[in-house]
Amino acid sequence: MGQISATASLIQGKHMIGTKELLSIVCAMLLAAWTAGAVFAQSASAQTDETTVAQKKVIPAGEGEFRLIVKRGPVNIFTYRPQSFTANSPIWIVIHGARRDVAEHSSFDYYDVWLPLAERAGALLLVPEFVEQSWPTSWQFQFGNAMTPSLTPIPWEDTGFAVAEMAFRQAVAMTGSRQQRFFLYGHGGGAQWVQRYVLHSGGRYIERAVAANPGWYLIPDNEFTYPYGLKGASIPQATLRSAFATNFFLLLGQADRRTTGIIRDNQQTRAQGANRYERGHFYFKRAASIAQSMGAPFAWTVQEVPGAGHENEDMAPTAAELFTSRR
Repeated sequence: MGQISATASLIQGKHMIGTKELLSIVCAMLLAAWTAGAVFAQSASAQTDETTVAQKKVIPAGEGEFRLIVKRGPVNIFTYRPQSFTANSPIWIVIHGARRDVAEHSSFDYYDVWLPLAERAGALLLVPEFVEQSWPTSWQFQFGNAMTPSLTPIPWEDTGFAVAEMAFRQAVAMTGSRQQRFFLYGHGGGAQWVQRYVLHSGGRYIERAVAANPGWYLIPDNEFTYPYGLKGASIPQATLRSAFATNFFLLLGQADRRTTGIIRDNQQTRAQGANRYERGHFYFKRAASIAQSMGAPFAWTVQEVPGAGHENEDMAPTAAELFTSRR
């Protein structure tokens, strides 16, 4: 499987982490593969070739990875395939938080938490890694690279949201899965990504989505200018109606009430509340009111996690239960 499979074999193990020297080797090999053009998948701009490329590869049982090439650069998709996985098993996509330095592989923290949960459920786990070098600011990562700071729409195939959809399609082709939709989870900065993906996409690929402890929100009306509201955004009303009908859970840690640290504090975010907990309830009530005024079906749910603060490992088990429950 070439240079990337050699990389995958190097990072096998319970936690996929290892020593700093090992990570340096991994990064160097990934860079070499990118420079040489040794890639697993075609550009998002050439999506017609996705299935052809993917059919030549297989996601192995246990830990693995494959790679997508998009306009902003290569994106590694770390995978876990349980032995019990079948063509009818669910596919889970997990979006990591705001820390994303390539040398630290912060996505591994999420991978390690979600691996046993996926194993228990028999689900295929996909964890894309949006490294800071390629997705440097909130406009590129948390906002999904959907708009420029001057509010010019970016072609869908060049967005971060398209990466998740590409990864899903590749995984379906590489495993023979019959799934047409995926389960989606994000925490913190990743939860902002999930919340915005629901609105921008209308939930078209989503079986169920969970956003855990976002720091603040894209309010789905025109009171505020994008990225705080829809004023200046290019989200059609039909897409917004579809988003409100999406099976979306907003998961809030009851102890996630800090007003300092990595939390955006300005006039627009203060209008949503003083902390993540308050802002989550504000967002849910506001969205429900907007859906009602539009006459749109509203399928969202807000749920609290007792005792949980701003930690992915405290929120993930509840999210996994939501993925496996029938409600």
